[in-house]
Amino acid sequence: MRTLPSKRMSLLTEREAQLVLSSAPRNLAELSPRELRGRILRARRLMEKYQDQAQRQRREALRKEEPSRSRRAEGNRNTLRKAEYFALTLERFEKRLALLERKAQVRTRAASRPSGTRKTTRAATGGRKPARRTRAAGRTAKAPVSQKASRKKRGGALKQERFASLKRQSHASARGRRTQARRDSRR
Repeated sequence: MRTLPSKRMSLLTEREAQLVLSSAPRNLAELSPRELRGRILRARRLMEKYQDQAQRQRREALRKEEPSRSRRAEGNRNTLRKAEYFALTLERFEKRLALLERKAQVRTRAASRPSGTRKTTRAATGGRKPARRTRAAGRTAKAPVSQKASRKKRGGALKQERFASLKRQSHASARGRRTQARRDSRR
């Protein structure tokens, strides 16, 4: 049985309810990628907050942890619901952002491709990929690499310098490890 929006919204504060409502399909269309990123951060922070709170309440109810208030927590059903609402909200925001980023990528590729010239299909070239050429006629795009240079080990740091996404990825995974360590220390 689905819960009515009014009942669902009664659990949330006004700002939280606005965030959840802004993830509705008709409202998502109006948001820019920058606004989506901000809302993704807010939704993720709230989701994690309520997941942590539900876990703490569960431990209190099982008498494994001292109550943080004068009254011991008896259940965490509503807190789990709130965490679930924000997880769904976060999922909607992330899907919309991914869609917008894909559209932007397609647009930039189309704009960077010279108009009038189309790629030859594999069928036209006998099933093989056509060789890439540089401006100088007859030369391939890749220069031959010597045997010693190809065997030389390259460090991972070079890869991180070249690709900004790896910097962000390592930052995010380190943050995830820190939050997991905090959760483990509470147990």
